[in-house]
Amino acid sequence: MSDPSAPRWRRVPDLLWRRSLDAVLVLAPDADEPHTLAGTGPEVWDLLASPVSLGDLAAGLAARHGADPAIVEADVTALLDRLAALGVLERTP
Repeated sequence: MSDPSAPRWRRVPDLLWRRSLDAVLVLAPDADEPHTLAGTGPEVWDLLASPVSLGDLAAGLAARHGADPAIVEADVTALLDRLAALGVLERTP
């Protein structure tokens, strides 16, 4: 379990997005074209429906996929940073 004081991430409420067979399309605010999340991106997107800390998100994904939690955390950090820069994620206290 992660630090309870750690910031949590979640999807921006009322954001336009749609799931396809193997991806999620997200329309960022002020964007003309949707952004595609493929690979494990849709799984991460689903987990971001409720506020979740980076540590809990990475630990859960690592356990599901039998991966090294440190590697997963580095990959998830990059994804969260990219999605936050697009304006589709927000940090909650």
